[in-house]
Amino acid sequence: MSKVVFAGCSFTAGNGWNPNDFSTSCKDHPDLWTNLCCSQIDQLKNLEILNYGQGAASNAEIFRNTAKAIAEHGSDIKIVFCQWSNMPRYTFDIGFELWTTSEGIHPGMRGKKDVNLNRGDKWSRKYIDDLLDRLLVLHHLHGEIIKVVEFCNILQKLAQQFNIKLYFINGLCVWDQNYFIRLSGVLPEQFTPFTKKEILNIETRDDEDIFKLYKIMHDDYDRAGGINLSQWVNLYNSMKQNILDTNYDNRHPGIKSNQLYAQQIKNFLETQ
Repeated sequence: MSKVVFAGCSFTAGNGWNPNDFSTSCKDHPDLWTNLCCSQIDQLKNLEILNYGQGAASNAEIFRNTAKAIAEHGSDIKIVFCQWSNMPRYTFDIGFELWTTSEGIHPGMRGKKDVNLNRGDKWSRKYIDDLLDRLLVLHHLHGEIIKVVEFCNILQKLAQQFNIKLYFINGLCVWDQNYFIRLSGVLPEQFTPFTKKEILNIETRDDEDIFKLYKIMHDDYDRAGGINLSQWVNLYNSMKQNILDTNYDNRHPGIKSNQLYAQQIKNFLETQ
C-alpha cells in the first residue's frame, strides 16, 4: 500500500492531546492535522499514514527521522511532509537505564516546568534555564539555518531516487518574511528585521562589514543548495504564527489550529 510520511516535532507527533499525560504523543488523534489531511484531502485519502513525529525533536533529529522513513519504506512512499522546528534544540542522553533517559530541551521550554525523567533525577527549571542560556550563546542562528537548508537539499536528493514527492513545512522556524531573498543596491536598514537584529546585529557594525557579512550569509545558503520555494507549504508563515487555540496542555495547537494547518496543505497541494 502506498504511504504518506509525516516527520516533525511535537506539532506533528501530537503532544498535548492526552489530558492525563501531556508528554505523551497522540499520533492517532482525529483532530491532529496529519490525520485531518488524510481524511480531507483526496490525493492522501487512500494512503497509509506513517507518522515519524517526535516531541522536542531538533531539526537534526527531524532530518534523521525523515531519512530513516525513506530508507525503510523507499518506493512505497508517495509523499513526504517534513515539518521543521525552532532552533537550536538540544537532546541529552543523561543515563543508561531500563527506562528512557533521553531528554530534549529547547528555548520554548524556558520557565515552563522542571525536567523529571521517568525514574531518574529531577532538574529545577532554574538549572535548565541557566543551561539553555549558556548553550544558546554558543549557537549562532545563521549556522542553524544553514543546516536546515542543507537538510532540505539532501532529503530532496534521497526522495528523487524513489520518485517521492517531498514537501517542507515551517513549523517553528525563526526567520521572517522574505528572509532568503538576496537584496542588492539597498541600505542595511532595508534588510529584514530578523536579518538586521538576529543575524547581522547591524547596530554594532559599520556598513562595510555589514555588506560583507550579508553577502557571505547568502553565499552560504546558495552553497548549501538554496531554498526551493515551490517545495514549501508555508516558508514565511509558520505553524507557530498561526496558532488559533491550544489543546489540553495550553501550549500545543488545538482543534481550530490543526484544521487551519490541514486546509493550508490542501490549498498548497491544489496548486502543485
